[in-house]
Amino acid sequence: MPISILIVDGQAHVRQALKRKLSLAEEISVIGEAQSAEEVIVKVMSLKPDVVLMDLNLSPKNGVELTKELIEKTPEVNVLLMATTDDQRRISKIIKAGALGYILKDVNAVILQEAIMAVAHGDAYIQPCLLTKLINEFREILSDEQTVKPPEELGLTQREMEIVSYIACGQSNKDIARKLFISEKTVKNHVSSILKKMELGDRTQVAVYAYKKGLVAR
Repeated sequence: MPISILIVDGQAHVRQALKRKLSLAEEISVIGEAQSAEEVIVKVMSLKPDVVLMDLNLSPKNGVELTKELIEKTPEVNVLLMATTDDQRRISKIIKAGALGYILKDVNAVILQEAIMAVAHGDAYIQPCLLTKLINEFREILSDEQTVKPPEELGLTQREMEIVSYIACGQSNKDIARKLFISEKTVKNHVSSILKKMELGDRTQVAVYAYKKGLVAR
């Protein structure tokens, strides 16, 4: 069964261009379009797409705000955000909002399809050309590390180390629960314990720490 896509962009010609790029991919099917934030919630609820391919710069509600709302109302949806510029200041906000992917609108068909396939399966995807920007932002986030303990002093259990690795790869609690065959509530409890032991404020900082300290599973 093909991966179903809802394309969300305020410009008709952009939506058509995206549809053309996906037209030759038999494993992907565009089942609907939306041109405004107001339409998105209704169409997601009615069409139940596997992936929402959405413009970051919608108005009056932008893609980050809309992603948060979508995840709250339909946690099973996977969001892939698109931008016209590689604004590194937005990447951590996109991750915190719950989006699984971030690409530029002018990507070629191959990268677009690759991103959709990854996100549809619950995997994080950041366009390769944006990774340097993300790493630089991560460095800024943890530039002040005086309160962050080295890995050997954190006291993390083996299961917590596994979960840290999954968080660093952009996995949601639901995804982690499925991979580890445990409940989402159990994952949530582990995440709370991890944040407390690491003395960090959120999952993004955990991901940054994991990358910088080499705790990400290969």
